[in-house]
Amino acid sequence: MVTVAGIGCRRGTGSDAIIAAVRAAEHALGMMAECLATAPLKADEAGLVEAAKSLSLSLEIVSQERLEAVASKTMTFSQASLDHAGSPSVSEAAALAAAGENARLVAPRLVVGNVTVAIATTDDAPRDSGCAIEHGEQQ
Repeated sequence: MVTVAGIGCRRGTGSDAIIAAVRAAEHALGMMAECLATAPLKADEAGLVEAAKSLSLSLEIVSQERLEAVASKTMTFSQASLDHAGSPSVSEAAALAAAGENARLVAPRLVVGNVTVAIATTDDAPRDSGCAIEHGEQQ
């Protein structure tokens, strides 16, 4: 089983806010994230990179193609997200794409201040699939 927290945030959001949002989602859904995932447009967000380090979790930057491939499986729709990131929900699509082919969202994204968090899981993926790409590595 793989459990991924997909993250969306406003530019410049600090790591403390991202960590608080991840913890709130984990508590609300009764699951612990094994890694974080986000869209390419968030790859240079210092707060997101620092949050992953502080949580001792890898951060996968999901390709635009993979975000688009799972867009129809998201539970929520944000026109702003679609306009800026090409996805109806950055957090939901990132979580689904990083968790693997048979991933499902546990619930719609949770909004905590300037951060959205969605948790996706799959019961049939090996533990080392998904979230294998660390920030800065190439696919």
